Amino acid sequence: MKVLAVDRGSDAERAGLRPGDELVAIDDQPVGDGIDIAHAVGWSDEETVTLRFAREGSPREVVLPTLRPEELGLTLEPDAVRTCGNRCVFCFIDQLPRGLRSSLYLKDGDYRLSFTCGNYVTLTNLTEADYRRVLDQRLSPLYVSVHTTDDAIRRRLLGNPDAPAILESLRRLTDGGIRVHTQIVICPGINDGEVFERTLSDLASLGDGLASVAVVPVGLTEHRAGLPELAAVGASEALDIVRAVERWGGGALSESGRPKVFAADELYLVAGLDVPAYDAYGEFPQLENGVGMLRWFEQELRESARRLRCVDAGGTRVAVITGTLAARFIGDALDDALRKTEGLTITVVPVVNRFLGETVTVAGLLAGNDIVETLKANGPESPADADLILLPAEAFNTDGLTLDGLTLDEIRTSTGRDQIEAASDIVASIEEHLRRRGTRLAEPPRTGHTTNEHLEG
Repeated sequence: MKVLAVDRGSDAERAGLRPGDELVAIDDQPVGDGIDIAHAVGWSDEETVTLRFAREGSPREVVLPTLRPEELGLTLEPDAVRTCGNRCVFCFIDQLPRGLRSSLYLKDGDYRLSFTCGNYVTLTNLTEADYRRVLDQRLSPLYVSVHTTDDAIRRRLLGNPDAPAILESLRRLTDGGIRVHTQIVICPGINDGEVFERTLSDLASLGDGLASVAVVPVGLTEHRAGLPELAAVGASEALDIVRAVERWGGGALSESGRPKVFAADELYLVAGLDVPAYDAYGEFPQLENGVGMLRWFEQELRESARRLRCVDAGGTRVAVITGTLAARFIGDALDDALRKTEGLTITVVPVVNRFLGETVTVAGLLAGNDIVETLKANGPESPADADLILLPAEAFNTDGLTLDGLTLDEIRTSTGRDQIEAASDIVASIEEHLRRRGTRLAEPPRTGHTTNEHLEG
């Protein structure tokens, strides 16, 4: 791994390491990526480690104190990402319009990112060496896209006739002590019904190696020209799926007695059902997959709203922008949590997704231009008179760009509104707005409970 930079004043600099050096091994363990480094350093019981590297082809070595990998004082070249070779019939990337930034079209299929970031992989590109490494280095848990345990149907869904048998692959991992979080993307008429029931039964047979199962509806955009025809999950299909998940909620339990099988929030909303209570999600193992996200939001909101109970907001009007599917739930949650705050009016404004199609209803996939057009409209739900407009933070990537490449400042400029913020915490954003207006805020009440108590690992 090439050294790109060496931190000034670090042990690595004092030992003589330079940019351009090639890190080859730590002690006797070869290193090829960040996981190798973390394994070599993290599992060392010695007070020092020996870094073996090459400079212009000449082997060298230095001895450094055993520190956490991020404290070595080295910036190394990023790991190359292993891409996915499948042609999934429902691949969301294939349904994006052309002309977006190139990073949006990267199809990663890297088991290392499954371990480090929770990205889902299909296990179709793992070699024997990969399996040995996963087991030897205990890369657990992994996140696996199963979809179905019927291999013929799975190969059809993945567009890969050579995909290995999925249960055999999963058992190889779980028998070796690796726990797996799994997901099933439901495509009506293909992997639902009896196929779905068999899949849940097969996954339950993995025992304690199965960490969780997320069941999510297929996501379809209007950009499917030339792609296989697929049906969306409608209300009746969503109801059947939820009922099956609820039956299996008691059939695949964790050691703590909590369910392992969960349906995405979207399925409950499409079916016209209330999402389960907060406690039904246990440790929220599939939060990033849209499982329990609404109850998580509601709980976080309820706790943070305590800080505004004794505040007079002085007639402040706030507009909260979101997707169409969860707008009613979010509105009800806000009304309930903030009803004791004097002088505060909150309006939830749903944005129709015209960029990807109206069937895409989640806030994280809203395009900047659709937000702009909604903010400029003069309809009954127009936020034109709002003092503060809050956009969903998840609609922006780490570079501050929406799906169609707009920044927050560009949205402000296009709408002529300065009081627009991207909010990951609605209450905190309101508090900051009130402080700027000179409102005196009380100290937040002391409480022994935080939502993080429900997350252990």
